[in-house]
Amino acid sequence: MAFKDKGFALRAVKLTGGWLTIPLLLLSARAIGAKWTVGIYIGADNGMSEQAYVDIAEMMKVGSSSEVNIVVQVDNASRDTNPNCRRYLILKDQRELLADLGELDMADTAVLADFIAFLGRNFPARNYFLIIWDHGNGWRAGYGPQRAVVIDESHSHMMGVAGGELNRALANGVKRLGKKLKILGFDACLMGCIEVATEVMDYCEYLLASEAMVEWNGLPYDAIFRRLTTQPDIPVEQLLSGICEDYVNAYPDRAVCLSAISTAQLKQVIKTLSVVLKDSIGSDDRRVQTARLGVQTFPQDLVSQPKVNDEMIDLIHFWQLVGGNGTEKLCQALEGLVVANAVGGADFNNAQGLAVWFPFRYLGFKSKAKEYQQLVFSDSVPWLSFLNNYFGLDDAKPETPRIIKHQTGNRGDVRLWWHRVKDWSPVTYHLYQATAPASILQDHCDSFASWQSQGWAVSTRYSRSPGSSFFSGSASNLTHLLTLKSGVSLPAGGLLAFYAYYSTQETEDSLGNITRDACYIETSTDRQNWQILDSIYGSGESWQEFSYLLVPAENVYIRFRYTTDQTINRLGVFIDDIRIERFLTLRKALVTTDTTSYLFNLARETTGYYFFLMAQDASGNYSNLSSYYPVKIKTLAEPYTRPAPFSGQCQLILDFPAGETPDVYIYTLSGALVKKFSKVTNRMIDWDGKNEYGRDLADGVYLVLVRGKNFKKIGKIARVGVKG
Repeated sequence: MAFKDKGFALRAVKLTGGWLTIPLLLLSARAIGAKWTVGIYIGADNGMSEQAYVDIAEMMKVGSSSEVNIVVQVDNASRDTNPNCRRYLILKDQRELLADLGELDMADTAVLADFIAFLGRNFPARNYFLIIWDHGNGWRAGYGPQRAVVIDESHSHMMGVAGGELNRALANGVKRLGKKLKILGFDACLMGCIEVATEVMDYCEYLLASEAMVEWNGLPYDAIFRRLTTQPDIPVEQLLSGICEDYVNAYPDRAVCLSAISTAQLKQVIKTLSVVLKDSIGSDDRRVQTARLGVQTFPQDLVSQPKVNDEMIDLIHFWQLVGGNGTEKLCQALEGLVVANAVGGADFNNAQGLAVWFPFRYLGFKSKAKEYQQLVFSDSVPWLSFLNNYFGLDDAKPETPRIIKHQTGNRGDVRLWWHRVKDWSPVTYHLYQATAPASILQDHCDSFASWQSQGWAVSTRYSRSPGSSFFSGSASNLTHLLTLKSGVSLPAGGLLAFYAYYSTQETEDSLGNITRDACYIETSTDRQNWQILDSIYGSGESWQEFSYLLVPAENVYIRFRYTTDQTINRLGVFIDDIRIERFLTLRKALVTTDTTSYLFNLARETTGYYFFLMAQDASGNYSNLSSYYPVKIKTLAEPYTRPAPFSGQCQLILDFPAGETPDVYIYTLSGALVKKFSKVTNRMIDWDGKNEYGRDLADGVYLVLVRGKNFKKIGKIARVGVKG
């Protein structure tokens, strides 16, 4: 709570045993005319709890001045003698408590945003410098081993980058601050990468971070704040250059690096990089392969030397090595991006200021690519497509598409929209139109009543629905079969869906050769000749749905075939909630690269059409089927021909109510009757395109009238002659 006294604010801070009131008159005096406010956000509720005290003591060697405010928010681990979250004003040889905030989750985006807003309210300044202090793991999302930039063990929470947590925190905080941060710095490992920079570029003018691991003692705060307090008017880029040198000088016998980039220049880099990547995708460029073998890399620990199979590389060095036509503008833009860079030790001789993710092997790429898709950088630049083309081994399904809305018209027409699927290569959408889906098998996998098992077991270890699931087994040299005993009748086709929980061996050797254990999903019409629908392998240790289109046949059999080799084994495959459905009718409505479509002249169907999508990428991988999207067509479709326009033999497509036997008339636009079909019972008429006298119609537009006892429908058709 706050008090007012003669125009000056007093801050009441709740401490153990009571409230401490600190006059903000002193704070306001320091804030008036301040050139810099530096906020250090110390997430020490983890294994770095003790180090927080070391770094705060380092800051106190210098402390704030009349022109530089140094403010800390720190949260220590629960085992600490003072585990609460606290705010301090750092002074020379002391820290002044501003607030005891109790136990807070420092990985909560709202807590970081509130700290930024607090700095603006209480320490107004010309420039704001925010330092985020904690463990760091580059661009990775939170909620995983070391996948975070802020870790709060007391709340079992991590703030990550992929997925937008850091972005949201900064967006909220900077909005409340009312201006961009002048500098955003990271006293955290591996944060000097383009993926992080793209997430934060709208909220700061400069990014200060290391491409590599950061030493345990972190930034030399005494040297940095001595530099800033003695030269508060120092140009920003000169300040950043000095900070980078201070860091390197603090570790004379270590391989370290620190750099700063201009986020304004980053936007130009992203545009130029996107063009270069689009031009290179699809090419077999040996220069890229050579550059990847020789580029500066960054290990993910403090003891290893850089090696070729590290997954983070120096972006600038990489494009310098690639060279050649088309990269000159990119290299120029990249050189202008880095405003400060300092390197210590021979290991990082080619660390030029900004890293990027470029895994050495395909399985390393595939294991993290879906997480990478959550980055702003991934949406802005076709980096994943570039890497996918580089490896040339794409075997990953596109994400499952989803129809999101529709609009119907008055002519038996419907427009559908769906979201754009993210994938590593261009995607084509297959839209299907079905009627009357009906379940003909629903198996919760509690017994083999409907199945013949060779090696599979009923297991209670993992199950999606209560009870049990089918388990493949897990051992070397397996060929275990699970086969549907009786074929299912699918005259118009159908759908197979099930859930799988799996983890199978998938390894890549030093030459890039991949070996896998896999569960194959197969179909047959005779139990002799089997066709592979799909294969499941890798790591999927959560229940995932799989769905496939089944071709029309009188007898369709399903088989799950699990095979392993002589090498290591993993968990295996669990199958649950198997479902087979049949359709009354099914057709592929269209294939498109767009995310919307028009369908015209659909016959009236008041019980509903069921639309669903399947995505196919340029590598031939198919997604699972989307959920059904029902659409009711309440109006009769206008008559039309197939093909349209026609030139001779064609089909006349009609729509009329059940029970009606209408007459069909074809007229010229002037009203002359050229053809009549009487008492029609079939909605599709084979027509030779001739008039009542057996002569070809003249080229032009004609009217078609479908008339019954209680209805009529008019449409237009066109005849175009074939030129010889």
